[in-house]
Amino acid sequence: MNTIKKLFIAFAAVIVISLGFSHVAYASELTDLEDHFEITDTIEITEKESNALEDAGSQNEAGVQKEADTLNEADIQGDTNSLDVEEVVDSDEFNPDEYEIFIDEQGQVYYLEKEPVEPEIEEIDELIQEELEEEQVKENVKEEKKKPSYSEKDLRLLSCLIYSEAGNQSYKGMLAVANVVLNRVKSSAYYHVNTIEEVIYDNQWAVQFTVTIKSKKTGKSMLDKALESYDTGKFTGKNPAAEKKAMDRAIKAAKAALNGENNIGDYLCFRMNNSGAKSIKKKYSDYKILGAHIFYRTK
Repeated sequence: MNTIKKLFIAFAAVIVISLGFSHVAYASELTDLEDHFEITDTIEITEKESNALEDAGSQNEAGVQKEADTLNEADIQGDTNSLDVEEVVDSDEFNPDEYEIFIDEQGQVYYLEKEPVEPEIEEIDELIQEELEEEQVKENVKEEKKKPSYSEKDLRLLSCLIYSEAGNQSYKGMLAVANVVLNRVKSSAYYHVNTIEEVIYDNQWAVQFTVTIKSKKTGKSMLDKALESYDTGKFTGKNPAAEKKAMDRAIKAAKAALNGENNIGDYLCFRMNNSGAKSIKKKYSDYKILGAHIFYRTK
């Protein structure tokens, strides 16, 4: 009988415990559950613990902030080499443009030395381009300042020969006549003449330029008259204005030839391109006709 009672009590205890664990608490039942589970005490303990944790966190944050402020202050003092207001201002070498003002949380004023501004470095290709442009400018200046390799005497004489021989021709025809004279100065075929004047007045084999032959009536050659007009600027022909323009073209052609412009190559001779030029064309397969003149012979 005792054994049956013990089993019954144990069975009843299991049922009570099972009912206790499976019980669901709703909001309306919280008041009733306070007596069984002491919820109020649990909540109070949790709030205390929460407040304690918050206090501890605040202390930790304050400690971290204080440590950060200490480090920042140390960095600032290290950067400024511990320069305070009085030390900087009292210095004879103080330059306000070289410093920035910093005030910390305690109101302490510091002068921070500014970092030097690095100059901008241009791209290497731009620098090279600028150098090349500068060199080109210098070369152009040198060319402008470079004196001509001919004298005024040469220019005067060559211009007047061109005017006398090809005054009624185009600029290209005038330039070709100028180059015949200069080719003879350099040619070994005319070894006995070495200057423009010698070429123009050469008569060793025969008169080379008929405009140098003097008139029996006036005692002057066509070249002499051209030289007078060149010197005085006066032209006594039937059309002075046209003659002046022709002289200006002749001077321009002479300068161009003296500076190296050549439109006939190595030709050494020229003459009127008329019936008398037939023999020239048969003898020389290489020739060039410009206006009223035929240019030929290179040796």
